[in-house]
Amino acid sequence: MQDQLVDPKPRSRLTPRVRRDVLVDRAAFRLVSSRVGRPDDAELARIDGEIDAALTVFDKQGWIDDPASYHRPPPRPEGIRSRSRRSANVRYVGLSWLSGYAPHPHEPGADRFLAYPNNPVARAVVLEHRSTNPPWLVILHGFGMGSPSLDLRAFRALHLHRELGLNVAFLTLPFHGRRSAGSITKPVMPSADVMDTVHGLSQAVWDTRQLLAHLRARTHQPIGLLGLSLGGLVTALVASVDEVNAAVLVVPAVDLPGLMHDATSGDMLDAADTELAAELLGRARPLYAPVSPLLLTPRVPVEHRTVIAGTLDQFARPSTQAVEIWRHWDEPALHWYHGGHASVFWADGVQDGIDAALRRAGLVP
Repeated sequence: MQDQLVDPKPRSRLTPRVRRDVLVDRAAFRLVSSRVGRPDDAELARIDGEIDAALTVFDKQGWIDDPASYHRPPPRPEGIRSRSRRSANVRYVGLSWLSGYAPHPHEPGADRFLAYPNNPVARAVVLEHRSTNPPWLVILHGFGMGSPSLDLRAFRALHLHRELGLNVAFLTLPFHGRRSAGSITKPVMPSADVMDTVHGLSQAVWDTRQLLAHLRARTHQPIGLLGLSLGGLVTALVASVDEVNAAVLVVPAVDLPGLMHDATSGDMLDAADTELAAELLGRARPLYAPVSPLLLTPRVPVEHRTVIAGTLDQFARPSTQAVEIWRHWDEPALHWYHGGHASVFWADGVQDGIDAALRRAGLVP
């Protein structure tokens, strides 16, 4: 038991490049936190009332004690539309279908959630080999991402598709990319709006499972999931309620209330707002149970689980995020790189860690 409490995080070499990465992280964190903004008094009153009502519903339905029971298996998507597209030198197929997701009846905020425009249409980008039938890797992007022009490059799609020989699919998470209901600087999910966030993450799990069902109907090859940051949270959730062959979590943000607490602490809000945010998060924490991988049991074989984390991550702090899911997931492969959250896209060793994870899981020879 004592061995499990040992911090597995190595010390970082504070080279000029690593120091620069930490400064980039801190600046980006302040920018994101400031742009999320504080709800006005009317919104706070609504959020506060929804928390009280939802606590009663969630307790009655047993979703707090049995979080997995909150997630319903979605039907296989029908009427999928596909279009050939191109982004710079990458040719891909864009898929779209009606998600069909709806919150449970009588959940607070359900009608509002269903009224958001653009979000009901699920979208994915696919790079598929036509002459062979290799395994699939489904990729779930991070906060503020979700556009092909960004995701295909950030995740080195051509390396995964051509050099490793995988079929690759990128799902656009709710309220991101073309599914955004408004300005990308003020996304609905995640936000201070508790029920919108819970419903948005639940829809992300639903949509991912729909994409998995669509792929399973077309192949018997293994299918793995790779998620970055917010996508790492969704990946961990899906891997706990569905069957996938591999799960790779890259700088995962798996404790959302903890992450939101960090965002509302420090000098971003005045003392009164910080106290109010802490009080709301404290009361709302049980409502996050269905979207907390730390309260769910993973179904992926432990040898096919991988966590990749930055030693100086200023967004998803390793001690409360990556290390916690690593321990909860029975201490699978844990790959560290020296750097922050944003530097995951250029830090040394990250792609090597991803490639090694895909090989261990049998997705790549």
